[in-house]
Amino acid sequence: MVSTSFIVAALSTLPMSFAYYYPPANGTTTLMPQPTATGAAKTTHTVAVGQNGLTFTPDTINAKVGEDVVFQFFPKNHSVVQSDFASPCVAKEGGIFSGFTFNTTEGTADTTFTVTVSDEKPVWLYCSQNQPKPHCAAGMVAVINPPAQGPNTLAAYKEAAAKTNTSTSPAGGVSGGKVSTPGTPSSPNSPSGTSTGNPAESTGSASSLQVSGALGVVAVFAGLFL
Repeated sequence: MVSTSFIVAALSTLPMSFAYYYPPANGTTTLMPQPTATGAAKTTHTVAVGQNGLTFTPDTINAKVGEDVVFQFFPKNHSVVQSDFASPCVAKEGGIFSGFTFNTTEGTADTTFTVTVSDEKPVWLYCSQNQPKPHCAAGMVAVINPPAQGPNTLAAYKEAAAKTNTSTSPAGGVSGGKVSTPGTPSSPNSPSGTSTGNPAESTGSASSLQVSGALGVVAVFAGLFL
């Protein structure tokens, strides 16, 4: 016959046994990180290049930092080049250049040129095509974020451009933006953060092992009363 004191002592170990198999809810179990929703879609400003003759439409774009300006090209072959206000039709060193890769005989070209606004400074633009005549001198100019006041206006820039007789293109390739084909899916973004802990394991076999182990302890103590 098992003594009463032994039974009491044995039963007192049950809470510790269950605590081993079932850790408390406020423990330090590592959970699999969940994806977070991204913010609103980026604002895009679309500019038609050459749709209405030798023009940028619109020719004035007010864009915030981080927003995109997408240039869509119409016949025949145009470009987007950045200059200083004081030097219209002359390419700015290290400035924006789309290159001449948008030649099309009708409709829009298959590719576009996208510039992401990095600051709120004015960006003066022109087309550097010189055939059959200089497009910049003909008034094919535009500006991103023009000054709110002062003499540096698009009208003044266009007037100065009309006094030139040629346009220059940068010697290098595309710069200050990217050429892409609309509708082409982009590569998925990499995760914004990394997880240093392992996810909590929750497989069926592990759960069965824990339950059967706990039931075994109960069975042992129940046999003591028989």
